Amino acid sequence: MEYDARSTTHPIQQPIANEAEANDAFDDITYQKGQQFIRMLESFLGPDVFRDGIRRYIAEHKYSNTTTADLWAALSGASGKPVNEVATGWTEQPGFPIVKARRDEGGKVGLFQERFVVNYKNPRPLEWKIPLTYGLLGQAPSSKLMAGKSDVLEDIVADQAFKLNIDDAGFYRVQYDPKSWDQLVGVLDQLSLADRVNLLSDTWALVQANRAPLATFIRLVSELPSTIELPQWDQVMTAFDYIDRLLVGRPEREKFQQYARSVLRPVFDRVAWDAKADEATNTATLRGNLIASLGKLNDPDVISGARERFQKSVDEGQAIPPDLRHSVLAVVGQNADGATWDKLHDVGSKTTVLAEKQDYYDALAYSRDPKLIQRTLALALTDELPASSAAYLPGLVSRESGHPELAWDFARANMKALLAKTDATTFDSYAAGYFTFFSDSERSSELKSYAKANLPATSAKEVAKVVDEVDFRTQFKKRIVSQLETALQTND
Repeated sequence: MEYDARSTTHPIQQPIANEAEANDAFDDITYQKGQQFIRMLESFLGPDVFRDGIRRYIAEHKYSNTTTADLWAALSGASGKPVNEVATGWTEQPGFPIVKARRDEGGKVGLFQERFVVNYKNPRPLEWKIPLTYGLLGQAPSSKLMAGKSDVLEDIVADQAFKLNIDDAGFYRVQYDPKSWDQLVGVLDQLSLADRVNLLSDTWALVQANRAPLATFIRLVSELPSTIELPQWDQVMTAFDYIDRLLVGRPEREKFQQYARSVLRPVFDRVAWDAKADEATNTATLRGNLIASLGKLNDPDVISGARERFQKSVDEGQAIPPDLRHSVLAVVGQNADGATWDKLHDVGSKTTVLAEKQDYYDALAYSRDPKLIQRTLALALTDELPASSAAYLPGLVSRESGHPELAWDFARANMKALLAKTDATTFDSYAAGYFTFFSDSERSSELKSYAKANLPATSAKEVAKVVDEVDFRTQFKKRIVSQLETALQTND
């Protein structure tokens, strides 16, 4: 959805004129948005009706080719609903809507749709037929097709929490009036996990789109139930990581990290370092993600714990659990001195298990010390790693070290040698990818100049995506910095 809100997006269905356009079509819009639209249809039609439509589609077209229209026709026939009319807007035009909900005291909710965009001036106005799901807390959800720019829901009790997009099944954002929002925040612990994740995702998107202040997201996080559910906390960690990267080199970063640690550390204390015999797989994943996140946020206890486990693995042969290895080594690498870098490199170079080797070399890319970063970058030109892994080591440095400028300087000077190690299908995006984590407008100008002088015309789409991201990060950083103190005071 983040990509689809930008000016560089495209429809799910698009004409393909040549091989380059075919390669461009294999992306998150085609696959993930396509999947999500199918899921939204299933939620709207109901799983039994949806399944009947799929059976009809398969039976009518067995041993033959089909078109997209054949699928919509089968689903329309099974459901009696205008699936083809709904599908056209979602698959043949780019983007997606935001539904603004405004509830009055008389039990009515006014709905208004418009295109949701981020960092996109003067977007083409579009309209969708939106399969809505909605309901009051504790009641069975209802569905409705919103066929125009506005609509009304009747008989929505004014003093009960009301939610749109039940279980996060729809591909649209929702923005509530203040009272409805307050009611939802007040019952977060009674909402399903999917609905909490949906609220977190939508609220962060509203902050990105400058439709809500950062304080709104901070408040929502403060009201989350103290569960150990991976999807909920992954949403929080993703947003925190984005903010933290924007604040690299800024004096505000320390205070933000202190706040973020105060949110995430109690969750980590609940899962602790060691796995329990009967814990869920997601809990193990959450533990690893929290270690990585808290390490980036400079949590002293997590850094100390990661170092201790690494040292025991070196001195006593006490293996780091596989589901923690990448995170533990990353934290060690971030805080490495020269001797620790040497230990990581020595172990990584000697292991014959490819997954372990990748974790150790990744850890070298996390180093924050400019001198050690240069040593890591130099490894990309050696034969220590498989060619594709070596080629992407500088990109990982760009993402994780806090010094994307060092990675780009190295890549620019050694571009021919690095490209020789890459897959031909990634050629158009390789150089542009180094700019993704910059957040100043001068870098987007630099990328455009570099592309004009050095990259083929087929790279234009990838360059445009990265230019858009750098421009967004530039303006978003200014907004975050200006709002951060107020947002954190709200949390106090």
